Amino acid sequence: MENTVIDDARVLTADYLPNRMVHRDNEREVIASNLRPILDDQPPIDMLIYGPPGTGKTAMAEYVVNELEKHSPNLLTGIVDGFGQPSRFEVYYKLLRDMNEFVTRGGTSTEELVDKFEQKAYNAPMVIVVDEADQIKDEKVLYDLSRFQNAAIILIANREDVFVDMDDRIRSSFSSIDEIRFKAYDDRELVDILEDRVEYGLRDGAIENSNLKFIASKSGGDARVAISTLRKAAQKAEREGMEQINREVVKESFSDAVKDNRSISLKKLNDDQRKLYDILKEEKELPSRELFEAYKEEVEEPPTDRTLRRYMKKMESYGLVEAKGSTRDRKYMLKE
Repeated sequence: MENTVIDDARVLTADYLPNRMVHRDNEREVIASNLRPILDDQPPIDMLIYGPPGTGKTAMAEYVVNELEKHSPNLLTGIVDGFGQPSRFEVYYKLLRDMNEFVTRGGTSTEELVDKFEQKAYNAPMVIVVDEADQIKDEKVLYDLSRFQNAAIILIANREDVFVDMDDRIRSSFSSIDEIRFKAYDDRELVDILEDRVEYGLRDGAIENSNLKFIASKSGGDARVAISTLRKAAQKAEREGMEQINREVVKESFSDAVKDNRSISLKKLNDDQRKLYDILKEEKELPSRELFEAYKEEVEEPPTDRTLRRYMKKMESYGLVEAKGSTRDRKYMLKE
C-alpha cells in the first residue's frame, strides 16, 4: 500500500537522533566544554545531567559524544543503561563490547573485566555515559568509574539529588561533578521539535500546525510523549487511508501514547520497585514506614531504607507514584 502520510518512519521514533538538537544550545555547549579537554590529553569534567523524562538528556549526551568522536579518532566511548539493574559484571561487559573488546561471558570473572577496562582507561581517553544512573544495582560501579582520571563520566538521572541516598564514598567521589539541568520543554519548544520531525518524517501537508500545537499543549513538556503521539497519529491515519491527520486521530493517539509511556515506565521498575508498586496498588495509600515494613515481610534480604527511599524517588520521577508530607511523615500513593 502506498504511503499517504509517512515519508520516513525512523524520524518519528523518540530514540531517533536528529542532525540537530533544537532548544538545547546552552546545555550542548556546557557538555561539549566539559569534554573538550580530552582532545588536549587533559582531564575532563564529570557531569550529572538531570531533568524530567522526555527532556532530551540522553539524546543530547549521545549527540555531543558522537560529535567529539569525529575530532578524536582514538576516543573510546561506552553507554550503560541502568534500566534492568545491570550487575557490576554486566556494566563492564557492556562497556568493553562498546569499545570493540571481545570478551566471553562464560569463564570470565568480574575482576578480569575490570582489569581489561582499567588497561584501556589508562591508555586512551574515554567517555562513559551511565543512563538511569540511580537504577544501577551495584553502586560500587559508580565509585569504580570515578577513579579514572582520563575518563569523562556522564551520569543521567531524573533528579538532582541522585547521590543523597547513596554511599558516602560515592557522594565524595562526585562532590565536584558539574550538574546540568534539563528543564521540561514549553509548548512552543515542543512545536518546534515536532515541526522538525514532520519536515523529515511526513509528507507535505500531512498535519496542520494547529494539531502540532494541540499535541504540545497536552504533552506536559515531555518530548517523548509528543513524538509518540505524532507517530501513532501518522500510523493510524495511514492505516485508514487518510492523506491528512485530523484532530480526532490526534486525540485518540495521545491517549494511546500516554498509556504506552506508563507501560514503559512500569517495565523499567526493578523487582524491588515492582513489589513496592504492587503493595500500593492493593493498599491505595501508605505512610513510608508501613510501606517499607509491608515490603520487608515479602523479601528475605531487603535493601536498606535508604535504598528503598531512592527507589521511591525514581518511581515518583516516572510519574507512577505521588508523595505527600515531609520525610518523617511521608505518604505514598499511586498516581492516576
